[in-house]
Amino acid sequence: MKAATLSFIGSQLISKKEREDLATVFRKLDKNSDGKLSKEEIKEGYLTHYGKLISDAEVDQMFKAIDTDNNGFIDYTEFVVAAMNEKALMTNERIAGAFKMFDKDRSGMITPNEIRDVLSAQENKLPKSVIDQIIKQVDQNGDGEISLEEFKEMMKNASL
Repeated sequence: MKAATLSFIGSQLISKKEREDLATVFRKLDKNSDGKLSKEEIKEGYLTHYGKLISDAEVDQMFKAIDTDNNGFIDYTEFVVAAMNEKALMTNERIAGAFKMFDKDRSGMITPNEIRDVLSAQENKLPKSVIDQIIKQVDQNGDGEISLEEFKEMMKNASL
């Protein structure tokens, strides 16, 4: 849930200047202009822009941390989340905006169905057990829903 929220913040809630600056860097690294960064493009970019060779092990470690969909590439949203300091992404205003993404009915609470709707693609529904686990981890007062305060706490404390 935190990874999805950071992706949303990184793609939808950053300023125009932040987005333009990151897009410029991304385009410089994306040598074949396919909209994703390969391990080779990262290695070449490090050498070109930082004058430093980066080892295969370092690239693998970077991809393990950044490539959240595990497709072997770093897409623009993953790049933005990684490039921006997590503290910069995690302002109260941005967390509240991301909360609204989940709170579809604007009730002030995130329900299990709202989590399922946001985190599941139409053809790939999350099992009830996964939704229940998310609720259990985040719902501090045990009411079966996630409040804005519980959501903020999750964003500050949960690891990716």
